[in-house]
Amino acid sequence: MAERVVPITGGDATDNFWWGRMASARHGVVYDACVAFGLLAAATVAGFLLDRPDLSQGIVIVYVLAVQLCAFFTWSRIYCLVSSAAAVALYSYFFTEPRFSMAALGGDYPGTFVIMFIVSLVSSSIAIALRRALVRMATGARRTQMILETNRMLEHCATRGDIMHAAGTQLARFANAPCVWYRMEDDGADLVPECAYTPTGDAASMRLIAPEMPPFLPGSAYVGTPLDATFGGAASHGVYLTVHAGEASVADDGCQGRVLGAFALSVPGEALSDEERAVADAIVSEAELALDRAQALEEREKAAVLAKNEQLRANLLRSISHDLRTPLTSISGNADVLLDQGSTGTAVLDRDTRRGLLKSIRSDALWLNATVENLLAITKLEGGGMHLTTTLELMDDIVEEALRHVDPAAAEHKIDVVSSEEPALVSVDARLMVQLVVNLVNNAIAYTPAGSHIAIRIEAGEGRVRCSVEDDGPGIAPDDRARIFDSFYTVNHGLADGHRSVGLGLSLCKSIAVAHGGEISVDAAEPHGAIFRIELPAADIELDKEPQDA
Repeated sequence: MAERVVPITGGDATDNFWWGRMASARHGVVYDACVAFGLLAAATVAGFLLDRPDLSQGIVIVYVLAVQLCAFFTWSRIYCLVSSAAAVALYSYFFTEPRFSMAALGGDYPGTFVIMFIVSLVSSSIAIALRRALVRMATGARRTQMILETNRMLEHCATRGDIMHAAGTQLARFANAPCVWYRMEDDGADLVPECAYTPTGDAASMRLIAPEMPPFLPGSAYVGTPLDATFGGAASHGVYLTVHAGEASVADDGCQGRVLGAFALSVPGEALSDEERAVADAIVSEAELALDRAQALEEREKAAVLAKNEQLRANLLRSISHDLRTPLTSISGNADVLLDQGSTGTAVLDRDTRRGLLKSIRSDALWLNATVENLLAITKLEGGGMHLTTTLELMDDIVEEALRHVDPAAAEHKIDVVSSEEPALVSVDARLMVQLVVNLVNNAIAYTPAGSHIAIRIEAGEGRVRCSVEDDGPGIAPDDRARIFDSFYTVNHGLADGHRSVGLGLSLCKSIAVAHGGEISVDAAEPHGAIFRIELPAADIELDKEPQDA
């Protein structure tokens, strides 16, 4: 029975190992005997062609060459010995006097025959030794090539699914047979098939690729077993390679930790030699290391997210505690003054002073309310807890509604609205979009001196609706523009530290714009000032016309 030769993929590497794979293929006795007989017969025919006075010396060389080729194309040394003796006998029978008899073996040619036999045997033995060395080199090269290729594939895998796909595909290519990945169930009772892989890299269900494999594997049989274990019973067909959790340590009883699953090669257990099993074990070991690396990377990313969340929470607490303290102190102080004024029963404060205190309380209360609204909105948007309720709206109506809710200090500025010549229709959550425009206008009011000019321009075209808020204030430095939409970041302060500057307004604007599939940006205005631009997809409306009767 011929031995199976494991194919190696990888382009040029396959061609480089052709001689080694051909040399490593063992064949049956009949095949080897036919090869030896054919080579000696060919040498005899060549001898008749050279049987001339001036060429007869080359007949011995032809027979020696035939013996060497026999050593190359067969495996056992017995064929070298037999072919060497047969070459001497054939030369004596056909090409020595008297012809067609073996009398020459006891005549004048015994020295020649002995030398011919020794040369043939020694040269064929050397050929076998070189061939076996070539086989060992080819086997080691194939193993190294397969492991390196697997390692390169696994380096680009970030998830467990990608790692299983790469390892399963490599095992299928190596065995030239389907490979099934059995995943351990959560209760640890059984291993169930999750996916099957072919040598070409295709992935599908086990029923489509390897229906002969068992529908499940007993999980208890795999705990503590070596990687190349072949199990009987329900798993009688195939070679099963257990995959353990990479982070688990090896226990005293030899158990390699928690079992994640097993790769099953759809080949008989005796089809893999010891060297081939070692290569399969190495592929599985590479997959375990990749799983360990992926888990470590996942844990590191989780730790980074937790650290970032802690930093954001610290920034929030610092900003809230610092920025809310001033308006709360102002509200409580003004309220105490008004309460004292009422308790004395005499009019200590005139009407304008009382009105000023009440306006200050109202202003601080409105700012606190806006800050809380921004905080709640950005938390819901970034956490996925807010669902957009979109309706068809004109951007002009949204801007008009927003101007009714801006900071009362807007009265100290000149605000102009330039509408679009075409209908600027968008599909948005009206409440959130109004809040976006309010935040941009309030930001312009807060960072420009009284009497500044604020222009709101609306444009529509090319399937987009654009709205810009431009002011002629001091502008924003280039370094600040890159971070101005980050949470808790304020101009000239880095992290929010100043009065009424928590740093959430512009961050909320970006979140709202992105949630609607749009963009927001900031640029410098000429000759000075800042321009905030919002770009949203225009609503695509098709007016269905009712057919009219002719």
